[in-house]
Amino acid sequence: METTLRGERRFLLSNTSDAAGRSLADFTVDLIFVTTLGASAWQMGLLNTLGSVAFLVATIPIGYLVDRYRPLRLLRIGLAAKLALAGCLLLLTFTGTLSIGYGFLLVTLLGVCNVVAETAQVSAVPQLHTNTGARRATSMSRLIAKLTAADQSLAIIIPVAAGTGFVIFGASTLLAVAVVLAMLALGLAYLVRLPRKPDSHGSQGPGGKEAKHDTHWLSGLKYLRTNRTLIAVTIAVMCSNFGLALGSAVEALFIVNYLGFGAQGFGIFAGLGGAGGLLGAALATRIAVRFSTARLTTATLLSQFFLATMVFIAAFTAPVVSMILLGVQAVAWGIVVIVFNIAVSAWVADITPEQLLGRVSSARRLFTFGAIPLGSLAGGAIGSAFGIPAALGLWSLAVAAGLIGYLVVRPRKALLSAGQTR
Repeated sequence: METTLRGERRFLLSNTSDAAGRSLADFTVDLIFVTTLGASAWQMGLLNTLGSVAFLVATIPIGYLVDRYRPLRLLRIGLAAKLALAGCLLLLTFTGTLSIGYGFLLVTLLGVCNVVAETAQVSAVPQLHTNTGARRATSMSRLIAKLTAADQSLAIIIPVAAGTGFVIFGASTLLAVAVVLAMLALGLAYLVRLPRKPDSHGSQGPGGKEAKHDTHWLSGLKYLRTNRTLIAVTIAVMCSNFGLALGSAVEALFIVNYLGFGAQGFGIFAGLGGAGGLLGAALATRIAVRFSTARLTTATLLSQFFLATMVFIAAFTAPVVSMILLGVQAVAWGIVVIVFNIAVSAWVADITPEQLLGRVSSARRLFTFGAIPLGSLAGGAIGSAFGIPAALGLWSLAVAAGLIGYLVVRPRKALLSAGQTR
């Protein structure tokens, strides 16, 4: 038990250091492109696309490699590659030789390494636990909640601190800190040791049935296609991400221009959203281990629908009412989304055989992450053609579609099983 707890702590600290370094490097690169390299809006859009393109073009083979060669091994390889790339980025920045072309290349390669690390981290969670049944599910939910809370918190805290640091210390100093964080993440990952397992639980699928050892690189897609519970939660996340992308595409224009709150108002609502994210990170662990994953998934989807609808209603109310609605929505959204992500991640890890978890996670990302750029493009096009309220209304409809699809597709047996895991 002590070995398991020590391994969890090191694993969590490694993930936290990796997340902090990733957020710091991403934020610093964006500022370098804008302030030093004079990148255009199109080039900034391309930079963001290249950073996430690996989730679409490389996630399936990476999932196969994670399952084939063990998660911790691939995690260490991914973190080592990120350390080398961060070092190159620091060297080019320090010597003043960083160009937009080099930046595109490094960001693309770092995106691939991020997919490797994140897939390996998800796949390694079940291997850190030797418990069975309800205790195992609770332990995994607690660890996933901590990992998600750390990622969400740092994604909010790091940009705030880095903005001031960039002005005072410069880009090279921030990238040096990112390199140190990458070194720490890699070192802690090498110290993680898996506990010895008393049984073969890891080779079992839902319901305790032994899963066949399938080594095909498309096994994740095949397993996803045949498991109704995984299909249901994937539909839920895909529609949620698509709807959020629809709203995010016009959010700034909606608050700044349509409602007339200006840049200052947008900053206030962004700050409230950050506060909600921190509050959600603080509460998510307790919530995730207290209620069943099935109930949390349903409740958080329903909450997302009401919160998205509040933004749509704000387009037709008095300024004071709109301000209240958006403020409440910003705070509540951070809490709801973090709990939603934790519930789904814990459920997927619990019902998927360990030897397939990397490939299944990658297969799901094809749809859940692929929905984001499509939603962004659709939101911008609809907002331009039919008005901003139309795009916001479709945000609510997209979440509603996800909730309906989830409720229709999920099997009743899986729901009862998930409800008994606490």
